[in-house]
Amino acid sequence: MVSEQEKQIYNSYLFATRSAKGQPTKFRKDFSKLKDEDFISLKKLSAFFRKHNHINYRDWFDAPFKVYSKDEYFDLQFFNTRKALKCYSMFMKDREVTNPDSDDNIKVLKDGFRYVAKFCIRNSITIEEYRTHYTNNMPTCLLHLQEHRLNFYTLHALDVEPTIKAIEKDVLEFIVKDFYTIFAYTRTKFYGSAVLKTAAKETRDKVKTIVEKQKNNNTIKE
Repeated sequence: MVSEQEKQIYNSYLFATRSAKGQPTKFRKDFSKLKDEDFISLKKLSAFFRKHNHINYRDWFDAPFKVYSKDEYFDLQFFNTRKALKCYSMFMKDREVTNPDSDDNIKVLKDGFRYVAKFCIRNSITIEEYRTHYTNNMPTCLLHLQEHRLNFYTLHALDVEPTIKAIEKDVLEFIVKDFYTIFAYTRTKFYGSAVLKTAAKETRDKVKTIVEKQKNNNTIKE
């Protein structure tokens, strides 16, 4: 039996493979005749995404088409391989250093702030407190960066550099390879951006207000 989550995973795969070639997607509704090898791959992917729930389905399936050629074909089995993981890592790293004003980077930044807001509300802290918040002896923002829940541009928008400077270089390199190189490069891009910097300020101010309002409401209830 194919679960609703597995149907979403399969249709995300279809969307990525069709979109890469500029073709329309007809989402699958009937899974009763799914090939055995695809059924097994789908179960493996489902378990993988449950374990790594920070990974966006679309990013995972888009990655090889961004790293290699859009004309190549990748079957569902490919996405359970180490090569797929390498493609994903390369894709996510490359996205960090692309044009900061691209629609993709602005969306990732806003999504990152939404995640931070939910984290703050769940843990009854403000955005300001998040900047210096630690989880298991590690700045929480760096753990969220490592999980790709937010990117380097979001770190710059949050102004967490003082917190990062307190962490040893070897630790930062373990979290993200070439951390300081990427951090310096994206910082220059961020402050020189025409659109992202403005979008970051507007999003940060909006999120800050929402989080503080929620915290105040919780305080009143207590």
